[in-house]
Amino acid sequence: MLRKILIALVALILLAGAVAAYLWHEATALPEWYTENGADPNTAEEASGGAVAVPVDRGWVAAEDGESHLMRNFHTRTKKIKPALRRAIKGSRATYNPKDGRVEAGMVANLGDVREGELSADDRSFLDQATSAFPSLKERDVYIGVEGDSVIKDGVVQLGPDPKVKIGNLSYSLPDAAARLGMNEAKLRQELNAELARMGVNAPGE
Repeated sequence: MLRKILIALVALILLAGAVAAYLWHEATALPEWYTENGADPNTAEEASGGAVAVPVDRGWVAAEDGESHLMRNFHTRTKKIKPALRRAIKGSRATYNPKDGRVEAGMVANLGDVREGELSADDRSFLDQATSAFPSLKERDVYIGVEGDSVIKDGVVQLGPDPKVKIGNLSYSLPDAAARLGMNEAKLRQELNAELARMGVNAPGE
């Protein structure tokens, strides 16, 4: 009987390890559109004097499905992102389907590149909460995004009633993500909407 119990315990430990490894793999998965230099080949420009690819945004373009709009490296549209945070962003991408209002906007970032000394006390506190709630965000390139139905407010794409927060391939409901971050759900929604506006994710045609 003891031997069977030990075998069962070992099996459970191995299963738990396999699940943890799978979840880690999913949490650190990067989107297909991402390249190591953070630039899309269709939006790369050569820097003067060399062939250094610089990610640039050219606004909304038609996506491959023929229905959606696509915006590459939308984080370059604004100067409102603090340098300490901009340094961490490797690339960004947004898609918007005007027929059903579905939006996905996210970025690949390495929070290990953030110089905490350049952040305000509130920003440092939030960064600590985020990396504690989602350990996969530490010291590696990770995809962070939101997706779901959207609404247009003052010409800006904003989150609809039931958005999902994505870390890699893993999706979290807004209440779950807020709870993990120790935040009020309404506050997290407000922060995400403000980020979409700050990064210039405007409705096509705006």
